Amino acid sequence: MGKILIVGGQMENKGAQAMTFTVINEIKKRYPDKEILVNCVDPDRGYAFDIVKIGKKLKIEMLGGLFGTLGKLIPGANHVNVTRADMERIMKDTDMMIDISGFALSSQFTIRHSVNYLVNIMLAKRYKVPMVLMPQSFGPFDYESKYKSVIMALIKKYMTYPTHIYAREDEGMQFLSPYTTGNLKRSVDLVLQGSSEYNLDVLFKPGAYQPNPGVIVKDNSAAIVPNVKTMKYGSREDLLQAYGKMTDHLLKRGMNVYLLRHSTEDLEICKGIKQNYPDDERVVLLEEEYDCIEIHHILNQFQFIIASRYHSIIHAYKNGIPVLALGWATKYQELLGRFGQKEYMFDVRDLSHVERDIESKIDRMIEHRGAESGKISDVLAEIQSRTIFSEVFGELPAAQSASGRDLDPLEDATLQIG
Repeated sequence: MGKILIVGGQMENKGAQAMTFTVINEIKKRYPDKEILVNCVDPDRGYAFDIVKIGKKLKIEMLGGLFGTLGKLIPGANHVNVTRADMERIMKDTDMMIDISGFALSSQFTIRHSVNYLVNIMLAKRYKVPMVLMPQSFGPFDYESKYKSVIMALIKKYMTYPTHIYAREDEGMQFLSPYTTGNLKRSVDLVLQGSSEYNLDVLFKPGAYQPNPGVIVKDNSAAIVPNVKTMKYGSREDLLQAYGKMTDHLLKRGMNVYLLRHSTEDLEICKGIKQNYPDDERVVLLEEEYDCIEIHHILNQFQFIIASRYHSIIHAYKNGIPVLALGWATKYQELLGRFGQKEYMFDVRDLSHVERDIESKIDRMIEHRGAESGKISDVLAEIQSRTIFSEVFGELPAAQSASGRDLDPLEDATLQIG
């Protein structure tokens, strides 16, 4: 039957979960009989695919040679659930490796982070498994001098191996292009390119998926989706003051305000905002932790959202919902620019800008919400007219070749990969 191994995924982070579910959903449309393995350390919650916990030590040992020797010196990890013999069998039966890291290859993280990322590619090459790097951010590569020559040599040698590398931002294209050989392309986030609805049968075993009670959002509502990571650019008090100003203005304009976390750690900010409106039923705190499927359906009910989590913006745009975005990285600016929404971008590193202009932008959003939603939907339709999934895996099974035979997308993709 063959296997497809997905690396770089996470199931507890909602954005990473959405990327994992989207890739699996699109794979299963094209070849439903393929076995899907996801390499991550998160618990198995009754998924219809297998969670394999491989670990850095085992992967490095499997590279053999000098790396194999180095791998034996690394302490074992308690979370590993496969042996080397298991992994040998898996790799020999794997038709493709897919990396869905949102952001991993960069000197902004530890040196181990980058090495682990590159080891996945090295392992694919060692076992001659075709590999694809799905849309993600790359760079910069300003590693410490004592490590830089080694890491850059590995990047130069191994980033030529994947048949497809997709950079989410132009900045990533610029960082990575000197080390690739025609396999690098620009592409928006993969979640935007997947179907709007997931097939739960390919994601969960029968009866395993137990969603929270559905949330019915009041008419004329907006949501605030904060991000605790913004606190490193200002104090908690300043951030809560800014969110309070937004909430006050939304209430003044006759709107209801929902406080929604997109990550477990963001609940503290939501509670901090709600503390200033303890008895105001127009300010609704959603305390439950929702998965990416539930969040998608909740966001679909708002007029617009004020968001700082990248994938909450992705989920909103996928529903045609406009966003006032509070971010800091290039990925926010390029995402909003792609959808013609750059005027609604606020840099949280300058809270004075937020304080000064947020009310007027909320007013503009209220007045032009329909037009902004239309622009977003038009761009989304253009994106989905030709997706990376068709490019990498082949067209959907309904398509036929000129000879009239049904296409086998994986066969065609593998031939393309060579």
